Amino acid sequence: MMKHIRTLLPLLLLAALVASLGAGSLAQMSESVLRSAHDAEWTGLDPHVASTVSSFHVLANVVESLTTNNDDMELTPLLATDWSQSEDGLTWTFTLREGVSFSNGAAMTSADVVFSMNRILDPATGSGRVASVGGPGTVWTAVDDHTVTVTTPNPNAILPTLLSARSTAIVHPDSVDENGVIVVPIGTGPFTIENLDGTISMTLVKNDDYWQAGLPKLDAVEITVIQEDAAREAALLGGEVDFITAVAPQAVQALQDNPDINVLVSPALAYKYIGLNLMREPLNDHRVRQAIAYAINREDLCAAGDFGLCTPLYGGPIDTASPWHFDYAPYSQDLDKAKALLAEAGYPDGFEMELMPTSTYQDTVRQAQVLQAQLAAIGITTTINAPEWAEWLELEGNFMYDGYICSWNGLIDVEQYYYLQHRTDEVFNFTGYSDPAFDELVEAGRQVADFDERYAIYEEANRILVDAVPYVYFYNPAFVRAMSPSVQGYALRPDNNNLYMNTTVDG
Repeated sequence: MMKHIRTLLPLLLLAALVASLGAGSLAQMSESVLRSAHDAEWTGLDPHVASTVSSFHVLANVVESLTTNNDDMELTPLLATDWSQSEDGLTWTFTLREGVSFSNGAAMTSADVVFSMNRILDPATGSGRVASVGGPGTVWTAVDDHTVTVTTPNPNAILPTLLSARSTAIVHPDSVDENGVIVVPIGTGPFTIENLDGTISMTLVKNDDYWQAGLPKLDAVEITVIQEDAAREAALLGGEVDFITAVAPQAVQALQDNPDINVLVSPALAYKYIGLNLMREPLNDHRVRQAIAYAINREDLCAAGDFGLCTPLYGGPIDTASPWHFDYAPYSQDLDKAKALLAEAGYPDGFEMELMPTSTYQDTVRQAQVLQAQLAAIGITTTINAPEWAEWLELEGNFMYDGYICSWNGLIDVEQYYYLQHRTDEVFNFTGYSDPAFDELVEAGRQVADFDERYAIYEEANRILVDAVPYVYFYNPAFVRAMSPSVQGYALRPDNNNLYMNTTVDG
């Protein structure tokens, strides 16, 4: 009899719980929910306009592109199943995946692809991804419901790679409001956005109609922005969140030693740098910029910014682990050479300038403090202005700075290291750098598929850029995530694509 009582007691308690809470609450209790703390506010959720990592840490879970890169950074199909290029190199044909629906239930067709690509190409949108969808003059055409062609003015050998970025996402036309703006996108991804509270919190809710069977594995991701490193790590250690998207480098070892925390570290397809405003004197003189490049000690910047979890860069932006690394690296620290260059440029006693990190990313502030001391050694007196992220973006985008400190992420193909930030008049060219010879090379690099031929083109472009120094590259960092042991299945990728669809939370 006692065995029957022990069996029935939990059932009676469960029935009482259902009666007191209601069936809906019980269902909610059984949901699999990840509580995630992001390290920076998103700066908009329009995938065609957004440019910040913080925005795409969200958007990568909501919208999808025609192609993608797997966790090994290999190009693979996503919303397109296959593609081919015409013999003259001017036209690509993409076959679309059938059975894909947007989160509003509408079937995805070629018309949605053409709409999305034309929106990016439209100058009124203000997208920085025009080059990624073919460039000005490109024509996207719906052949039938599941076939599109794209014809570019010049051969483009790397278009499928460029289309792997979530910034080229396919969105439903109803995403766009009467002002031409996307506030919350309607995508084909594994989650939808709900409970949006400005730029500080939201819930990613499982898309029950997602086309990949069995995904996502979570019912929801509750996202809260905690910008301060110590507070974010304390929330993880205190059990208030399950997962954090960034760890202060100085805290990595302590968290790795904690048996109640799992830490993931990956080399980053990224670089950290200072961008110099070529519109302002004396930074418009390449000798002054070279002097800055020779003045800095990159090992010290690496230690200050990322506590040694990084690889110093003495030339261009690509480190030795990449097949696209180039050996030209002239800028080992040389104070005498730096002073001589300043004198040759007419500034033997140095000059004054402002360094602009952002308080949102404390690594940039630490870099600025070290850089301040290093530049003082050659007579350059600096002040530090560290606005919050939204104000920083406004100042950078309007050339209202002397030297801004930042990073550039998600770099898979060599073109992505050079074209978007350096070609004349590109949206993300915030230094004002312009060189016809460089432009001609990076345009040529888009038209070639052969690795050796492309390598030679970009090697020359890299040399021109390194000598011109619109950027002074600091180092390649590492990416770090930390989480409770209950979190499983999350893959930390070198492109920093923050994907939750394979993640689970046990217990």
